[in-house]
Amino acid sequence: MTKPPTYLGKVISVSGASIFVELTPQVMSGLLVIEGKTHRIGQVGSFVRIPQGYNNLYGIISETVENTDSIDLSGKINTRRQLKVELVGEAIGNDFERGISQFPSISEEVHLVTEQDLKKIYGTQEKGQIVIGKLSSSDSINVSIDLDNLVNKHSAILGSTGSGKSTSVASLLRAIITSHTQNILMPSARIVLFDLHGEYSSALSDIANVFSINADNDAENLYIPYWCVAPDSLIDFLCGPSTDLKNNFIDLIIDEKINFVNANDNIKININKITAYTPIPFRLDKIWYELFHTYSVNWLDEDMT
Repeated sequence: MTKPPTYLGKVISVSGASIFVELTPQVMSGLLVIEGKTHRIGQVGSFVRIPQGYNNLYGIISETVENTDSIDLSGKINTRRQLKVELVGEAIGNDFERGISQFPSISEEVHLVTEQDLKKIYGTQEKGQIVIGKLSSSDSINVSIDLDNLVNKHSAILGSTGSGKSTSVASLLRAIITSHTQNILMPSARIVLFDLHGEYSSALSDIANVFSINADNDAENLYIPYWCVAPDSLIDFLCGPSTDLKNNFIDLIIDEKINFVNANDNIKININKITAYTPIPFRLDKIWYELFHTYSVNWLDEDMT
């Protein structure tokens, strides 16, 4: 029976999510031409597909083993080439899902993924997703990420020195605030970037406002309102180590923030949930007056007695 042109080989070992694939001699050259496109066989980071009836398992090549020789019973030396593949997900029909519900068996076929397979894996640009680039192995496929999942979870871009971490961050930020199709700024995008090494001002100056404590001609002076400073740091600076004074200061801060909310009807905040850390303006001079007046009166009373 003739194998389809995407056929690479068969599964020879299964260990959890890791499998080993023995390539067929027909793809020993390392190149495969399908639908007029040349595909490199065994390239680390590329996908493979394992059909299982209505389902398809997908894995990523993590390692290649070249020129593994074996001797058959007739004494002939056979050259074998193997791939190590990490299973990452499966497609039931046209819906791709991460994780594996069933594992492959020995001798099951392994195939090269086509552009249609990659579209299943990477999906289409749905609502709430942003395009961050093109797939390196197929430049006709956009790579999108879910913006809610990105900003609501901890994310990290890792790499060695000089690998392009800062460039990747700049590209990611530009993708978030710029429409990929129309190249216009998104009106609701609000991102604060703390650029401690001054790497991003030149890369993002056309779509960002740059502030600095030592502003030059290309930046604006950075001013931080005192009510944005953490209360603990502000109180330590103003009041010193006095515990009683700190407690009174915290109470007055909360009272002042509640008064500010009550005086501004457009601020829709539940006053019962306001704490000293809620970013609401308060009158520092009023608090200072209250503390000075209270402690002065107490000091006079103690002195007179």
